[in-house]
Amino acid sequence: MYKAILFFTLILFVSSSVISAQGRMTHEERVQQYKERLKLTDDQTKKLDVILKKSEQKREEMRNSGDMENMREEMMKRMDETNDQISKILKPAQKEEFKKMIEERKNRMQGQKRNRPQ
Repeated sequence: MYKAILFFTLILFVSSSVISAQGRMTHEERVQQYKERLKLTDDQTKKLDVILKKSEQKREEMRNSGDMENMREEMMKRMDETNDQISKILKPAQKEEFKKMIEERKNRMQGQKRNRPQ
């Protein structure tokens, strides 16, 4: 009986880990999403790739720093900086679509925040 409970607990843990990992995009998937949605040129895509890589490196450094108190505020600041850098490489019509993408992301984040257990 004990082994069965342990086995099912392990299966539940592994399943939940796989499901939560599926919600995250890889760097390549994120670049591809921007390229398709914003109809980026090859030059814009290369610039975007560099911007996102730098942003991801800074985010990883923050996570590894262990400073959880200031991390949320700092991550929001970094996200705004990244969005500003991306906006600078876009044409006016692309900027409008990018604003929509930012708004959708904020709505998703707020929805996740509300659904998070307290």
